[in-house]
Amino acid sequence: MQHHILLNICAIFGVAIAVIIICQFLKIRYIIGYLITGVLLSPHTSGYFANMDEVEVYAEIGIILLLFTIGLEFSFTNLKKIQRYVLGGGSAQVFLTIIITAVLIWFVMRPSWEESVFWGFLYALSSTAIVIKTLQDSNKIATPHGKFILAVLLFQDIMIVPLMLLTPIVAGVGGNPLVAFGWLLGKLVLMGGIAYVLTRFVIPFFLKTVMKVQSQEVFLIATVFIVTGIALVTEQLGLSLALGAFIAGLIIAETDYSHMAVSCFLPFRYVFMSFFFISMGMLLNYEVFMTDFGWIVFWTLFAFVVKAAAGILAVKVLGLEWKTAFAVGFSIAQIGEFSFVLAQSGLEYNLISANNYQIFLAVSIILMSLTPFIVTNAEKIYPLFKKYTTKNG
Repeated sequence: MQHHILLNICAIFGVAIAVIIICQFLKIRYIIGYLITGVLLSPHTSGYFANMDEVEVYAEIGIILLLFTIGLEFSFTNLKKIQRYVLGGGSAQVFLTIIITAVLIWFVMRPSWEESVFWGFLYALSSTAIVIKTLQDSNKIATPHGKFILAVLLFQDIMIVPLMLLTPIVAGVGGNPLVAFGWLLGKLVLMGGIAYVLTRFVIPFFLKTVMKVQSQEVFLIATVFIVTGIALVTEQLGLSLALGAFIAGLIIAETDYSHMAVSCFLPFRYVFMSFFFISMGMLLNYEVFMTDFGWIVFWTLFAFVVKAAAGILAVKVLGLEWKTAFAVGFSIAQIGEFSFVLAQSGLEYNLISANNYQIFLAVSIILMSLTPFIVTNAEKIYPLFKKYTTKNG
């Protein structure tokens, strides 16, 4: 009997533990440790995982489970409290980033408009996992810029679904873009109807029946059944497994058993997250740092400046002070974990070349590595900027 999967999991978590212990000693965030683990285990580095298809399966499982936990923790009550920031600031940040990125890349590189817009999609998202964890660790989640950042990241998490669905349309897959967009809206409406029926009638009755057994283990199994079932329904509709997982999380969050579901799955969230970041690191070919180092530096600076500028403008749109605007802009000036998923879709639909995909991964990992330091010191940036401009004004 072969134990191929068990050996792989053992190797992944064994190396991860060693790397994270070293990272902890060096005061490097554990998420960066996951990415480093992935690079060390990459087929391009060690050759342990020779089959890239297997790596991509791990990544897909990770993103499905991550989106489910995000949907599970999505609270309409909490959203209502910061809805102005979410709808105003979040939408301004996302669309400003897409527009600024697409226009600048088109003028600088002269690619097709489809590629330019897709790069805007990639840059629009920031790292929810790293930024929120850093804000929590530094007790800044309740500050004015912390609340705004939370709202923006929440909007971005919601936007990942439509951006994933729009990617094939931007690529021109499916013929006429208007017809494809119409079919997409039709599928979303149908899925919305199914989700409504499940939320109001099916899932509450099902979970109530399950709870009569009075077993947390059975409840956990039932929840996994719901997630996989809804994910498969969305796939049959031509959407994505990840969208189904997100919807499953939203549905369960609206039931009377949401707190129990969170308590059951929260301990596993970090396992899901580790799988995702490790698998993303495994997709990186370290040789790109030697072959395209200049481009990596250029695109790192480009992404940082564009994202910081878009974030600052988004805050000023709502009339908040410059100190908050600078803190928000620089805190979200990295590429998000869900951008990795979009990049894979872009690779599939020829919106990004294999070499540019590797450069993108390298840039993302660099910016993620710098993020904890930047977020921790974000409130100091505007006073330093003001002091410098006053001195040289």
